[in-house]
Amino acid sequence: MIVIVTLGEERLRKFHVVVLMALLLVGGIVRAEPIALVSAGDGVQLGARVDVLEDPEGNWTLSQIRDQFASRFRQSDSNTLNFGFTKSTIWLRFQLDASQMDGRSWFLVERYPILDELTLFVPQPDGEFREYEVGDTRPFGRRPMDHRSFVFNLESLPDGVSEYYIKVRGKGALNMMPMLYSAKGLVEYTYLEQLLQGLFYGSLTIMLIYNLLLFLSLRDNVHLHFVVFLAGVLFFNICVSGFGLQYLWPDNPKVNEYFWLTTYICGLSLALYSRQFLQLAQRFPRYDRLLKHYLILIGLAFLLQWVIPPPYSYHLSTVMVMITVVLFSWLGWVVWRQGFRVARLYVLAWSVFLLAVFLYALGNLGLIPYSVIVPYLLHFGALWVVVMLSLALGDRIRFLESESKQLSVEAQQNLERHLADIEQMNQDKSMFLQYISHELNTPINWIGAADSLGQSGQGQGDKDVDVWAMVRKGQRRLTGIVSTSLRYFDLSDRDQPPLQGRCQPMWMLDAILREQAERITECGVVVRNRVSPNLQVRACEGELSEVLSMALDNALRFSAEGDCVDITSTVDASAEHAELCIRDEGRGATADQLEKILEPFFVMGSRHHEEGFGLSLAMARVMIEQVGGALWAESDGPGRGFALHIQLPLA
Repeated sequence: MIVIVTLGEERLRKFHVVVLMALLLVGGIVRAEPIALVSAGDGVQLGARVDVLEDPEGNWTLSQIRDQFASRFRQSDSNTLNFGFTKSTIWLRFQLDASQMDGRSWFLVERYPILDELTLFVPQPDGEFREYEVGDTRPFGRRPMDHRSFVFNLESLPDGVSEYYIKVRGKGALNMMPMLYSAKGLVEYTYLEQLLQGLFYGSLTIMLIYNLLLFLSLRDNVHLHFVVFLAGVLFFNICVSGFGLQYLWPDNPKVNEYFWLTTYICGLSLALYSRQFLQLAQRFPRYDRLLKHYLILIGLAFLLQWVIPPPYSYHLSTVMVMITVVLFSWLGWVVWRQGFRVARLYVLAWSVFLLAVFLYALGNLGLIPYSVIVPYLLHFGALWVVVMLSLALGDRIRFLESESKQLSVEAQQNLERHLADIEQMNQDKSMFLQYISHELNTPINWIGAADSLGQSGQGQGDKDVDVWAMVRKGQRRLTGIVSTSLRYFDLSDRDQPPLQGRCQPMWMLDAILREQAERITECGVVVRNRVSPNLQVRACEGELSEVLSMALDNALRFSAEGDCVDITSTVDASAEHAELCIRDEGRGATADQLEKILEPFFVMGSRHHEEGFGLSLAMARVMIEQVGGALWAESDGPGRGFALHIQLPLA
């Protein structure tokens, strides 16, 4: 009983195998139905009406395809044929029924323009086949019709059913969208396509010229980077659309193979554009460093692209495109989230473009159906990016202007606040000086009272006399520093310049020399007044006399016996000013001392052994500058004399 059951199961398995083989055999000889042209309208999609065969070796002949491997054809189930990146050769077979033709001409059109090699086998009356070899790696002149797509005229169709074969292979993605068009359908298809392509390329060209003119006008490098990016987008689309081979390099199809260069041109220019547009170096240094690493990556990929063969090189450029789009989409998003409002259009541009590139890449890799929309995704994405980034540049200009105005307002407010602080400090300084002068005057008065008592005492010894002399000297110095300091700060704080009139410096100096004649004689110094008697300047006479007295006093103090002090004048009529120079042969000054000599409370040498308070030259400068003049000092070095220059406007 067990043996009978076992034999029955064995026969059942054999029966299943036979049935399966029969089904496979029947399925292998199924052909697509012939296409009846008499009722086809003006256009027929061939994708779902063809049989497909993959030749993994790539060396099968047409005779082998028709005989030996005819049973291996499989009917397509889609109007768009997507084989992705493959090293195999793809064969297509379809049949046309030209019986009862209506007299119209028919054309076979392959709308995907970047197939490397495409060969059409057209049946002839003698049973042979005529070959048409075209492709974007072959000269454009081989094409039967001057068209960016592959167009074949089928006007000599034989009566009845005819069988056609197409052989396709290439290093890139093999995508096909074969169509049959009547003459009317071909004209309409070409017209519509040329219109859309013209709008696309016209828009890109206008944007390129516009941004180039903006760069030449504004000299802002962000526009130059955008122009380079646009040029890369244009070159890429010209290559992949077939227009380059049709119009620009018809006899040099090898140029089309370098379309991947635009990946790196666009990547580099886009990185520089984004770095400046998003102000990464100033606002987001961390992302700026990330962008520098991206530039290193794109440089290494560019070098690697020349080494690895297709299709791996095409894979690499596709991966770099994906990295670029994802990086800049993310970068714009995080910068926008961190408060940089101008990045919003940037984010909108790259988000849509990212989606378009992602779908295009999936279509090229065969992961989604390669519909008629897929080839135009890059066109739409590129045009969207160009428009959005152009708007973003305008938005950036408005943003920077607004930011500049805001900074100007803030700077004005800060300036007003600082001026108010300075005014308050001046008031505080004046109050302090009043307080300190009062506090100093009190001990000065005490010293004066003690001095008067000391003068009335009898029988003072020499030691007491010296002590009282030191007390009187200290009193005089304290009184002098208080009065001089108050005088200096009064001059510095006054809001209006003093009353001015015509002054004659020569006669003013002559009066000062007569007053100082006794001191000049005691010092043994020769003073020569060489100022022109006709010179007239505009100044405050009292203050100018005070300045000249200070300058002469300074020259006498630092001159040795037998030295000369020369006072000269020069006139610059074109500049409408005169210059007085008081030059001595005294001990001079170093370069460091000259920088500080006009500052208040600066004293040459030790403060404990000098008669001055370090305010005379500082006061002189204030008085001269308040009447529109200038004062400065010169010296050739220690021991080589000193010169004080006073510049005043002519009367």
